[in-house]
Order: sequence, then structure tokens, then C-alpha cells
Amino acid sequence: QRGMKLFFSSKTQCSSCHSGFLFTDQNYYNIGLDSVITDEGRGAISQSEGDLGKFKTPSLRNVARTGPYMHDGRMGTLKEVIEFYTSGGKDYPNKDRRIKPLNLSENEKSDLIAFLKALDDN
Repeated sequence: QRGMKLFFSSKTQCSSCHSGFLFTDQNYYNIGLDSVITDEGRGAISQSEGDLGKFKTPSLRNVARTGPYMHDGRMGTLKEVIEFYTSGGKDYPNKDRRIKPLNLSENEKSDLIAFLKALDDN
């Protein structure tokens, strides 16, 4: 329950993109994975500079069963994903403004992971 509260809080803002019953808003964002774009993401389709490095928000249903994570599988564990978001990502001109350092404690990180694991089914 602590993880769920944190997930839906203004401190993390996770639910601003991971929303609805599928925990995705189906939109595209640059979350600061890279400071130099090597994979254009949505920008390769739209040919818009504003879409460079943007990828679709994935559903979090069964997320503990669907690793590795990120569009290119660069993160192997949920812990790595939480560490990434806690760091605030890397700077890039069109990085989403909501991605910023979270300053989460180790307990808060564990609580978030426990909540994410609760989104799995049989």
C-alpha cells in the first residue's frame, strides 16, 4: 500500500503517464534515457525534431514478468528502472518536464517495486 500511495503521489508523478486500467496513457515521451539520441523513436516516424527519442508509455500490467525494460531492453530489473527514474534521467532538449530527480529512499524504492509486482496476475 505504501508503494501504491507513492506511485499515485505528486512526489513521483508515475500515474501521470502510467494511468488507467492498463497503467498507460498510450502517449509518447522522451524520458531522458540518452543525452545523445541514437534511436530516434517516434521521431523516425513523424520526422519531427520534437519527437526525437520519444517512445510509447508501456502498460505496467504484468510488468515484473516482462523484463528486460525500456524500448531497447537496456535495463534488466525493476530495481534498475526505479534507480533510473530516481536519478532524473539525462538531459535532452525535449525530455519530458516531469522526469526529474526523485530523491527516493531505499525503503520507498522497495515499496514502489512491491507495488509494481502487485500488478502481475497468474
